[in-house]
This record gives sequence, C-alpha cells and structure tokens, in this order.
Amino acid sequence: MIFERIPEANALKEKLNTLNERILSFESMISSEMRSFWGNKPKYIIFLSVCDGESRAYVCKGIGNSLDTCWKSATDILMSHVKKNKLNPLWVKADLVKDIKEYDYETFMSYVNDIKTNYFREGIAFDQMFNSAFLEQEVNANVFFNRDDKTKPVQFTWGNIETYLKKNMGDRYRGTNVSSIKKVYTFTTIAAFHDEIECYNLLNGVLNNGRRNINKIDKPYLYSMLLKATSFLTDQVDEKGKFRYGYFPCFDKEVPSYNILRHASTTYAMVEAYEILKDPSLADAIKRSFNYLINEGMETIEDEGGVKRAYVIERSRDNEIKLGANAAAIFSLAKYTKVFNDQQYLDIMINLANGIERFQNSEIGSYVHVLNFPDLSVKDEHRTIYYDGEATFALMRLYDIDRDQRWIDMAKKAFEYFIEQKYWRIGDHWLSYCSNELIKYLPDRKYIEFNLKNATGKLDFCLTRETTYPTLLELLLATNNTVRKMKSENIHLDLLDTFDEIKFEKAIKYRVGYQLNGLFFPELAMYYKAPAKILWSFYIRHHSFRTRIDDNEHYISGYSNYYHTLGDEQ
Repeated sequence: MIFERIPEANALKEKLNTLNERILSFESMISSEMRSFWGNKPKYIIFLSVCDGESRAYVCKGIGNSLDTCWKSATDILMSHVKKNKLNPLWVKADLVKDIKEYDYETFMSYVNDIKTNYFREGIAFDQMFNSAFLEQEVNANVFFNRDDKTKPVQFTWGNIETYLKKNMGDRYRGTNVSSIKKVYTFTTIAAFHDEIECYNLLNGVLNNGRRNINKIDKPYLYSMLLKATSFLTDQVDEKGKFRYGYFPCFDKEVPSYNILRHASTTYAMVEAYEILKDPSLADAIKRSFNYLINEGMETIEDEGGVKRAYVIERSRDNEIKLGANAAAIFSLAKYTKVFNDQQYLDIMINLANGIERFQNSEIGSYVHVLNFPDLSVKDEHRTIYYDGEATFALMRLYDIDRDQRWIDMAKKAFEYFIEQKYWRIGDHWLSYCSNELIKYLPDRKYIEFNLKNATGKLDFCLTRETTYPTLLELLLATNNTVRKMKSENIHLDLLDTFDEIKFEKAIKYRVGYQLNGLFFPELAMYYKAPAKILWSFYIRHHSFRTRIDDNEHYISGYSNYYHTLGDEQ
C-alpha cells in the first residue's frame, strides 16, 4: 500500500503500537467488570482519538469479544479516516471502557442535575451496544448538556450532539431518534496518550479524569510548565500591547469584553514568571503590555495643591476608576522595577499611589472602591473586597522601592480598619499578600495573627474544593512566607501553637497538584474546536472551560511563588 510508505502513516502506526501495548496491559483491570456487565461473553470497547493540533479531534471506536478484535476494528477506522482526510496525526489517544452503569432516562437526568456544571466526568452511551457513545471529553467539549439559568434543570443539548455526530461520522450519519432513547449508559475509561515524543498513562479519578499523571512537581517541571503557559500569554499580546482577552474554547468564541485592571495584574504574573524563566520573548511582551497600560489606560490630573495623581481608566465602563486598577498598575510596575532593575516607571507609580490616596478615608483607613472620571466623584463605595488588599499590597510594594513613609502609613491605617472589621474571616488572597508585605517591615503581632487567621479559615476549603480555584494557592504561599519569617527570625512563635502546620502544608501540596486539572494539556485541548489556540493555557471548568488572561494570571502567580519555595535540590 502506498499509504504505508507515507512518513506520517508510519509515525501513526508506531504510536498505535505503543498505545496497544499499554491497552493490553490494562486488560486484567477490567476483565471482571466486563463479565459482570456482559455475562459469560464479555465485550471490549476501545475509543481512539486523533488530532492534528489545529482542529477538533476525530474519535472512533471498536467493539469486539477480545481486545485484539476491538483494537483492529478501531484502528482500521482510524487509519481510513487519516488517509481520506490527509490528516497529520500529531496526537493519538486510546481509551479502554470500564465501569459501565445503566440508568433509565429520567434517573440519569436526575443524576446529572446533581452535578456541578461541566463536572460530569463520565462517558455516555445511548444504547447497550455502544453504537452511539461518547467519551467524557467529547461530552464536555461539545456542550452535550446545558443549563440555561439557575432555575432550569440540566438538559441534553440535542442540536450540539447532532452537529457533532454529523461532523464526526460524515456520510455514515443517519440521524438520532431522541424519542427512542429509554436508557443511558455511563462509563469510565483507562487511557493512554501519545504525543510526538512520549506515551503517557492518564488519570481516571472522579475529578482528574483524562490528564497525564505528574509524579513529581519539582523545579524542572515547573520551569517547563511556566514556559509553556507564559508562551500562551505572550501570544495574546498584540503589537500595541493589548491582550486578546480570552476564549470560550468549546466553539472557539473570543471573550468580547476587556478589563484594564486584569490587563495590569496579568502583566504582574508575567513579570513573576520572567524572574524564573528569563525568556526574551516574554520580556518583550511585558514591555509592550506596559506601554499599552500607560499610554492607553492612564490619565494624570494635577490637583489644586499641585500634586500629580494618576488614575487607570476603565474605558469600557463609562471611564470609571477602580481602586484595584490603580493598585494592579503599581504592583506590576514595582515588580518590573525590581526584576529588570529599571527605575523608569518610578514617577508613574508615585502618581498612581497619589491617586490611591484619594480613595482612602484618612481618619479610619477604609477605601472607597470606584470613582468617576474626570470629576473623581464616588461611583461605588464598595464593589469587591479584593480592591482593599490589592491597594494595600501596592502601597507596600512601592514602599519597598522608594521608602516613602507616606505609603507605609497609609497601609498601616488600612490595616487598622481591616483588623477592626475582622477581614481575616473573608480569606482573600490579596489580604494574605498585603499582610505578608507589611510584616516584612513591621513584624507586629497583630499583623502576623491576621495573616495566620486569614489562611486558617480556608484550610478545609483548600482540601475539599472541587474547582481548581487558583487564588487558594496564592493565599497559602503568602502565609507560608510569613511562617518562614517567623521561624527564621524567632518572632511571635507562640502564635503557631494554634496554627495547624500539618494541615497547612498538606493544603499547599494538594493545591499544587490539583490545580493541574485546570491546564489544557494536549490530551484535553485536542477535543476543542481550535486546540492550538488554547494549548498549555489554564482554564476555569465551571465557566465553560473559559481561558481568560486573568485565569492564567492566578495559576502562573501561584506556581511561580511555589517555585521559589523549593530548595536547590529540587
């Protein structure tokens, strides 16, 4: 056959041979399960997925009385598809079906309605013989379920299912008779994935199904992951420095809005990663991003006393000025100043801090959150607690550069208010950041106690939360810095008597590993409409797998901070 002499075909066969060896090794794990479902004549079902890295994966399956027969059936279909469509088989995945469960239709719908949006982690079949069957990744990436709002139950999105079947089956598609579906079968799989270089066994747990198992999250692994994740962000920055804000990847829809605060805070995370990576392309993207932030996003006003006050303007929201936007601009520029050893933005940071002064009540230390531009009237006294911690963190980061007593005095005043209002009950990561910064210069008992309480209230949540929630790791690592300072300088150690360090360390390690469930590894990205656009980005599953710049920001900040906690031996 001419086809067999094509290099891509030979490479595909090599990948399939490797995957076949993995699948055969799984047989003993499922043989008893297949007998319990099928009886004395068990059947085996294998799904094969292939992707060129640019378009949604093609998925086929084989069913047989042995692994050999179902494997041959699946590979014959796959090879025919690759040949017919001249597909470059960059990534190939094999899934062996296990743990089949039968539901009547109504019971299944009740079961699905009890599951968090997009957290259905099983494959489904509409008939016992698996003629119409789909992997979990196909179900979620093509939005087979939908909930219109909080008051309506989850329903099958039959239009999406029909569209997907037509595309995947082509001329073989004969339509789906929805009214004839009386039973639904769910299943899990044991899977392996082959990229251009390696073959990976994939996890199949309830919350981490379908992605590779990372045995050791050490410095080399973190370096590699951060390099890939920041490359995604670098690609989102255009020549003027503006980001493509984000994607809903199921159908490759861009997020239409923009948020200048998140522009600034995302750039902060990029600088944090650059401190580790020293990647020239990342540095170039950072500088373009700052140019856009300063030239397009800021306005400076000289007040009646001759003080220059700068403000970051949210153009898309009627020119409002958010406290958090001024703050994010300061701490991102301050981080750049330190990492790049470049003082060019110092005057801008001072002007922005002068702007923050207009938000703070000098008597009690509280902040208002949103002003109108240009008259600086109050638009919202309160919008989100994040702004309070961000502003105080920014003031401390500027103080670290210019040692102006004004900034630390403002931060201290803010903290008096935070303590009085018991803000530690909120458990916000920015409060951990800013208290840790204040402790560097004023290791007072009250600030340390606040920091520890801020983390303590979140420990159980960190260990049980099913969403990846990347700011949890940021919170924990800021407190970890405080604990290290306490021990190295022997200050207020009695506060650790009531602080559960064992649970705290367990929570850090758990979040570090669990957050990988928010990364678009190729074995997951391959099922979405445009895999190359989202590959190695971070996403939020319960927000339709959205990958937005600030989603990536929080993952990158957390992993960058964790990198610095590891010793040289790592």
